[in-house]
Amino acid sequence: MAVVSRSYPLPVVIGARPVPLAVALALGAALLAIAAMADPDARKPRVSMTKRQLMAILAWWVGVFVVVALLTYASWKAWSVIALFCAFAVIVKIIQVGSHFEWRIRFGIWTPFAALIAFFIIFIAMGNFLGRPNLPPPIASALDAYGPGEPSLEPASRPAPDLSALGASLTRTGDRDLGGLPVTVFTYDLHGSGVDVYEANIGFPAPQGSVGADDPPGWWAELDGTSLRTGPKGTNFLVVAWNTTVADRFAATLAAQS
Repeated sequence: MAVVSRSYPLPVVIGARPVPLAVALALGAALLAIAAMADPDARKPRVSMTKRQLMAILAWWVGVFVVVALLTYASWKAWSVIALFCAFAVIVKIIQVGSHFEWRIRFGIWTPFAALIAFFIIFIAMGNFLGRPNLPPPIASALDAYGPGEPSLEPASRPAPDLSALGASLTRTGDRDLGGLPVTVFTYDLHGSGVDVYEANIGFPAPQGSVGADDPPGWWAELDGTSLRTGPKGTNFLVVAWNTTVADRFAATLAAQS
């Protein structure tokens, strides 16, 4: 994944934050290797097992929980919900494995307390999950970069589009990493306000709430008082402006030049 992502941003394509996704994949591969090398009889908890054997199985399932928890955190698309419910299922499995240990307190006594703790953990996790912004990392980075703060840039690898017909003058250009997506950014001044134009090798992921647009085809969204607009498939640009009219004008001109 790391080798492919150098030329094609795989985490952005499948919809995940690069670092936690890489950690989850690496840990998942290690857990699968451990399971494949283990004796089949040692993979399922049994009453006759020693405490050390049960601890090994419990540790393996805790590792699985860490993997699905990382995937839940990393994902920004709708399938993160699947990872969240998988995490709950793994918690049930961890409790089932833990029930094979000999506890000084009878299982029937501490079950209600464990259920209450699990309920609050699930409630807090669902609240954090539903309350977080579900924006693709490149879109979130573009919104953060739009304004007076200027992130550091590398020399531009693409020529700047000529938008002088709109009355826009180029003020800044350069390459940067936009939430895991390599892009070239061009900042234009139009009537004293800035407009950011991003170009990439692939299309920009659409955030939730975006709407399909025509002339040129693409999608647009209004987020935090900022307008975002893309062009037809194959142009791979993103316009960030202060209103939809300006974004549409820039998108139409860019699409015509492609």
